[in-house]
Amino acid sequence: MITSVDHIHIHAADPSATIRFYESCFGAEHLGSIPSGEGGQNQGVLLGGQLLVISAFPSGMTPMEPPEAGEGALRSGFGVAHFGVQTTDLDGALARLREAGVHAHAEPRRTGSIRYAYVTAPDGVVIELVELHLPAHLARLVPLLNGVNRAIHLTRRALAKQLFK
Repeated sequence: MITSVDHIHIHAADPSATIRFYESCFGAEHLGSIPSGEGGQNQGVLLGGQLLVISAFPSGMTPMEPPEAGEGALRSGFGVAHFGVQTTDLDGALARLREAGVHAHAEPRRTGSIRYAYVTAPDGVVIELVELHLPAHLARLVPLLNGVNRAIHLTRRALAKQLFK
């Protein structure tokens, strides 16, 4: 039985620069490192309660220049189009990212209750910034959801800090 998404693993041409990107642009927390199965190091980074594992490309795997970004995904690639993070201020987040030199794919769009925009992180990773505009009957549940998410974040952080000493 699956209980949750455990982590997202990103191979990086420059793991230190990638970690700095997530820290400075998204407020992520670098937790430390553990040995990888390939003999290198896996860096643990906590982003909004989600664990990112960042490592150098393993021996025999060569980083390549990522293809051009389209709307929400790279124009060619494999499988994962992007991962999404939620924000309460899409315009502010997008402005700060642009000031930091991050490429935004297009101006924000809205579909129903969701306003969103895509940006490209190091190593060709596409991130969707999501801002919710819920109807009143759902909006009243947001404080409850935020409390649950905060409890999960704190628990995951405590566990991850022990793993990535």
